[in-house]
Amino acid sequence: MGATLTSITGLQNLTNLQDFRADYNSFTSVDFSGMSSLTYIDISDCDIPDTGDNSLTSVNLSGCTSLQQLRLDDSDFSAGLPNFNGLNNLVNLDLDQCGISGDVDFSQLSSTLVSIDLGGNTGITSVILPEAYLDTVIIDGAALTEESVNNILQLLDGNGVEGGYVSLEGGTSAPPTGLGATAKNSLISKGWDVYVNQAPPGRVGIAASTDFDIVGDFTIEMFVNMDNTNGFPRPYSFGTYPAANAISLEAGSLYFWANNSAMMNGTFNPSIGSWNHIAVMGSGSNAYMFVDGNQIASAAYGGSISSQNLPLTIGYGNENNSGFNGKMSNFRWTDAALYPTGGFTKPSGSLTGSADTVLLIFQGNNLNAQLTDNSGNNHNATNAGATYSALNPFPATSGSLQMGNI
Repeated sequence: MGATLTSITGLQNLTNLQDFRADYNSFTSVDFSGMSSLTYIDISDCDIPDTGDNSLTSVNLSGCTSLQQLRLDDSDFSAGLPNFNGLNNLVNLDLDQCGISGDVDFSQLSSTLVSIDLGGNTGITSVILPEAYLDTVIIDGAALTEESVNNILQLLDGNGVEGGYVSLEGGTSAPPTGLGATAKNSLISKGWDVYVNQAPPGRVGIAASTDFDIVGDFTIEMFVNMDNTNGFPRPYSFGTYPAANAISLEAGSLYFWANNSAMMNGTFNPSIGSWNHIAVMGSGSNAYMFVDGNQIASAAYGGSISSQNLPLTIGYGNENNSGFNGKMSNFRWTDAALYPTGGFTKPSGSLTGSADTVLLIFQGNNLNAQLTDNSGNNHNATNAGATYSALNPFPATSGSLQMGNI
C-alpha cells in the first residue's frame, strides 16, 4: 500500500484475509468487523499529512475472533480505546504512544496475551492487566501510581513465567514499595529484566540564596566516604545536568560544572569505605581541583559562577542515576581561595568558619547538628531521607551524614 491512504472500505469482502498490514498511512478509522479469519493487524504509525500528528482514532474489531497480533502504536486514542472484547486469541498488543491517559483496565483481554506495549503514554496512571502468562510488559514513561506499580509486579510474579521483561520506569511513575518491591526482587531471581523507577536517594536541600553566586576567589570542599560509585553520583548540584554548578563523579573522573558546562575534570577512583577530601578552588583567573590535597585538574576561570537562583541539593543531582551513595562530612563553601594552588596537606581536623565562609555544615554528633549551618548564615538543610552516621574522617570526632539508597 502507498503511504498516503486516508481511508479503506469493504474489507469484509475479503472473507479469507488473515494478514492486514497498512502502517505509515493516514487512516482515521478502519472497520474490521466480522473478519473472523484475521490473525494479524498492523495499522501503526498513521499520521495526518503535513502535521505529523497521529491520525488513527477508531478501529472496529468486533468479530475478529482469530486475531493474535494487533499493532496500533502511534495512534490517537486520547478519547478512548477501541473495544477489545471478544479477542479471545490475542497474543501481542502494541499501543505505545497513543495518547492514552488515566486508569486503563485490560482485565477483559484473554489469558492468551503474552506481550503488551503501552510505552510513551505519559498520562497513564494505572493499568489492570489480565490474568495471563505475560512475559513482556512495557509501560515506561507513564505516571503510574505506587499502587498500580506494586499490583503489576505482583501479578507478573505470580504468573509462573520465567525470563520475562517488564519496564515501568521513566515518566513520573512511582517506585515499587512493600510487596511490590518484594515481587520485583522475586522476578529478578527468576531471570526477568525489571526496570522501575528508584526511590529518590537520601539527600538534603538548602534554599536558594544569592550567597551561592560565586564572584572572584572561592573554595568548595567536603569529606566523602563512598559506599559505591553506581551511576553518576553528584556530591552536590544546583539543578540538573548540565548543572549551573555541581561536582559529579563519572566513570573514574571527577567533574566540576560551572554555568551549565564542565569546567574541568580529573581522575578520581575512590577507595570504597575510605574518607577522601575533595576541593574545588578558584584563585585569580584559574580554577583547581584537588583530592586529598593533590591537584588533579585546572582550568581557566572567568571570575563568576551563578547559582541561577536554584536550591542547593547535596547528595543528589536531581535526576535518575545521580544519587551519591555514601557519607559526607564537613561541607564548607568559602568566598576565598584557602589553599596553595600546587597542592596541600589535607585537613586533619574539623573545618572551621571565617568571615568569608558562606556555608559550613555536616558537623556534630546527631542529625539535627548535621543539618545546622555553622557559618552563621542560617543556610540550614532540609532533610529528605539522609540519616545520621557516627563515622567521621577525624579520630575521636563523631558524625557524618549518610546519603543515597543503601
